[in-house]
Amino acid sequence: MTGTPQKHPPPWLFGIVGIPYGVGGAFVGVVMPFLASRAKIDLDEIGWFVTLLFVPPMFQFLYAPIVDIGPKRKHWLVILAALGAVCFAGAFVMPLPEHKTAFLLCGFLGQMISGLCGSCNGGLLALTMPDEKRGQAAAWLNIGNLSGGGIAAWLTIEMLSRDVPVNLIGIAYGAMLLLPAFAILVVDEPTREHRPPRVVFSDMLRGVGEVLFSKSGITGIAMCISPVGTAALANYFSGMKDAFGASEQLVGFVSGPANVVLTAIGAAIGGWLCDLYNRRALYLLSGVLTAVCGIVMALAPHDADTYLWGVMTYALITGFCYSAFTAVVLETIGQGGKAASTQYALFVAAGNIAIAYVGFVDTRFGGHEPLTGLQRWRGYLAHVPTRPLVEHVIAADASLNLIGVAILAVVFWKLGSFGRARLRAKAVERSP
Repeated sequence: MTGTPQKHPPPWLFGIVGIPYGVGGAFVGVVMPFLASRAKIDLDEIGWFVTLLFVPPMFQFLYAPIVDIGPKRKHWLVILAALGAVCFAGAFVMPLPEHKTAFLLCGFLGQMISGLCGSCNGGLLALTMPDEKRGQAAAWLNIGNLSGGGIAAWLTIEMLSRDVPVNLIGIAYGAMLLLPAFAILVVDEPTREHRPPRVVFSDMLRGVGEVLFSKSGITGIAMCISPVGTAALANYFSGMKDAFGASEQLVGFVSGPANVVLTAIGAAIGGWLCDLYNRRALYLLSGVLTAVCGIVMALAPHDADTYLWGVMTYALITGFCYSAFTAVVLETIGQGGKAASTQYALFVAAGNIAIAYVGFVDTRFGGHEPLTGLQRWRGYLAHVPTRPLVEHVIAADASLNLIGVAILAVVFWKLGSFGRARLRAKAVERSP
């Protein structure tokens, strides 16, 4: 790379180019389960499908160096978005359950390829954005990711419900993933020198090692893999509707339009605060807010009002969590140099592992109400209704967040890795 300073892009641009990553994720989290349930595939099997398609984000750092080779990252972003769009479009024309394997293969490849769009964006953010603008850029990136994915999923389900031909739906879904990627071409990215893959991977390992074995890098990975701020329950609220007596229309509202608006607001607030205050402290705050929301939902009456306000509040906090997470990761890797995309992918992979295991642990507490001894004695075993203990699931999520916050706070305090150096530098800049 040249040493010439580059003009940084406007932070809002990453709200547009963050959409492809969100559209790819929405296929796994919303569209695929919807298509599978329409095909009368059992819920436990759908759970395995979600797990399978969640594998690429967990191990993306292993193949992320490809975007540090050859073309500029902005060109890689367009190429990857195009390939991902083709894969997802192909999944729509694979009827279920007859072509289940081909459907999952297309979805797996689409997730693996489109997920690298996040690595391109992360590398470009680290490379082109000054530190004082990274909170804003992180906010916009997550607004594009969360809101773009939510809108794509909502429109797709609407088209499926109206019996639009699946080939047209596939084309539309691919277009929603591909078209926003072209906005990245306006970014002034430095020209990269030509390097053979062997050198690239060697530099990548060295750069990743420098981050991982630094104090801020170790604590950064600890933060990413912790249960704090994962917002894992967002993937399970639709399955709790019966326990709260929520109608399908209410679920559609909070999962669609309300979720899009509130996560965007939360991300914007989080990004703004992360440019003003300590980013790691704010990330711990996101975990506390998640826990408080969960505790209130667990203790409140199990009715539609609790579901409405609880899920919407959780969505607002989710946006805050994601912006704080991205801002901390960008601060940790700095400019990242030639391995910026790979370093970013490493931290995001740790975060995805955390989301997966927190959701798994939470749902282990979703048993059913035990019958009393009197009920069993009277022989009502087959007649007394039971309901899932959703308050236990929600309380487990809150407990994991609080435990994680307590542990990370002690670690950050003892190691002096709360980002004080950045705050002192900002104070010096502002002093006369």
